[in-house]
Amino acid sequence: MGVPYFLSQDTWALPGGFVDEGESLDAAAGRELQEETSVDPTTVFLTQVGAFGDPGRDPRGWTITVAYAALVPTTNLGVKAADDAKDARWFDVSMLPLLAFDHKLVVRSALRHLAKQPTAVAVAGLPAILEAAAHKLEGPWRAES
Repeated sequence: MGVPYFLSQDTWALPGGFVDEGESLDAAAGRELQEETSVDPTTVFLTQVGAFGDPGRDPRGWTITVAYAALVPTTNLGVKAADDAKDARWFDVSMLPLLAFDHKLVVRSALRHLAKQPTAVAVAGLPAILEAAAHKLEGPWRAES
């Protein structure tokens, strides 16, 4: 099971972007998914995970993230670096690199959220796999030295 990340400075960040004026959150999530990973949002299960807004989550300033997660077939794992990233690639959730901001918390929350979805339950054993991966991410979300 993989997660796409974009290299910025010395840490990796989840793909993301801003909501355009007049755009719904779901539409923005789908657009960003396609722009940053080449995954067609109409072909995957895409679900809102939650909101993240700790005042110290981003050293560049206060931001709120509404995070989404997708179940993407392994045959559809394109990823490309946008102009604001040095590199882009997928990582297995059991071997994540050093993550930017609170993205460790976001990934852990996404895994637990997906484990509770009927779509995940329909795949035999997937909830246990997702929960085990989330458990490996226990601990502080702030980068350790």
